[in-house]
Amino acid sequence: MSASSSKALALSLGANLGIAISKFLVFGLTRSASMLTEAIHSSADCGNQALLFLGMKQAQKPPTAKHPLGQGQAAFVASFLVALLLFSVGGIFSVVEGIHKIRHPETPHGLWWAVGLLVFAMFLEGASLLGAMNACRAERGKKGLFRYLQESSATELVVVLAEDIAAMAGLALALVAVILTMVTGNPIWDGIGSLGIGLILIAVAIFVGVEVTSLLLNEAAPTRLRQSIRLEILEDVQVDRVLNLVTVVVGSDQLMVALKLRFKDQVTGEALIAASNALEARLKARFPQIRFLFVEPDLS
Repeated sequence: MSASSSKALALSLGANLGIAISKFLVFGLTRSASMLTEAIHSSADCGNQALLFLGMKQAQKPPTAKHPLGQGQAAFVASFLVALLLFSVGGIFSVVEGIHKIRHPETPHGLWWAVGLLVFAMFLEGASLLGAMNACRAERGKKGLFRYLQESSATELVVVLAEDIAAMAGLALALVAVILTMVTGNPIWDGIGSLGIGLILIAVAIFVGVEVTSLLLNEAAPTRLRQSIRLEILEDVQVDRVLNLVTVVVGSDQLMVALKLRFKDQVTGEALIAASNALEARLKARFPQIRFLFVEPDLS
């Protein structure tokens, strides 16, 4: 696993653990539905980070006879499980709790504790989000955040970013709900806050689930990367034409590339092999994310 991903996960886990404990304590004091759903959300996030760590560790195992392309997609499986947890434990629970509180409102008390905690939690989540943004800066480059989240195969960072963004939005919504409850004296705002948090979590879970499912179904490398690989091949003086180029994402920032090429006339078979080996070396040096590369010479 990359050092940047590990650091981002560790920072997120530490922040969510501290926030979860604090939220449960404040829920015990205030009986606020928004605080309970936020506490459940942070607890689920802690479990999510542990799952991502396990997935990243599994993904680093070398290829074997049973797994000839390695187990890089273990990180994708872990990320998909995280999406399920966000949807069920976080989103569905929050929606159900919010609807219950709207239909049967209960007046929370000691809400200044909730306000103080939410501001503190936003500070910690902000630090976690900043750490995740810094971790993905090199890969992201000048891409917009949404485009990066769609295209990146570093699902552990994508999940951490998505979770942190959802957490910041949820905390802001919970703070507004608590303040409205205090100002109006109407506890229904507390339930509305819980419902809104649940809908945010469900939306993020669906987004992450869709993106990770595409990777699990052997998604190709982004179009620009495929074009760059093709151009690099055509710059080889021994290559006449690219007949076929197949790329498959097999792990976090890991590619399998299969090529069918027409080489220029070679004097001997040994010369053809040498040309093929030289091209492979160039491509792997130019694109370090290529972990597996197969070259097939052909005529058409």
